[in-house]
Amino acid sequence: MTELLLVRHGRPESGAMDPQLNQEGLQQAHALARLLADEPITAIVCSDLRRAQQTAEIIGAATGHTPHALPGLREWGLPADSMEYVALELLGDDAPQVLAVHEGRFMDFVPDRVDTDDFRRKVDDAFAKILADHPEGRVVVVCHGGTINAYVGQLVGIPDIFWFHPDYTSVSRMDSRPGGRVVVRSLNEVHHLLVESK
Repeated sequence: MTELLLVRHGRPESGAMDPQLNQEGLQQAHALARLLADEPITAIVCSDLRRAQQTAEIIGAATGHTPHALPGLREWGLPADSMEYVALELLGDDAPQVLAVHEGRFMDFVPDRVDTDDFRRKVDDAFAKILADHPEGRVVVVCHGGTINAYVGQLVGIPDIFWFHPDYTSVSRMDSRPGGRVVVRSLNEVHHLLVESK
């Protein structure tokens, strides 16, 4: 059996193409790394975008693994230089993106130019490769909110590619069972962040 730990990257700088983590994002990544240092991790795979790679490298330093980048995990399946990252936390409460998330209209958050079928296919192919490469063990997969939504949604039969909003460095756990079925064990674990804030 393979356990997949789907991790959203830490909070990145806003207003840049392919941004790195900001100070808060670094703190989030280190908090998660301290938690995962006590788990028997067998591999780390990540998106090839900088915020995911940086988060994965911090986890890798704590667990003794070198992350392997997989472009199919990239947010929305888009090139790194095609979309400026804008953190919702910096937008006003009346910004359309913020209202969409607060009201549960998550698909409104997906950029118009995203080919949803192609994105879902890339995500499915990426996770199929991860499971084929790691038929057993515990694999950390550092990627993006949209990527996590697309993969978990198809596991549970949700047609939308964006249906919940994962927190930065949240962990969602999946188990690949004998016979190939992948089941959901948890979504959006953030207790490492709550401990850090005390």
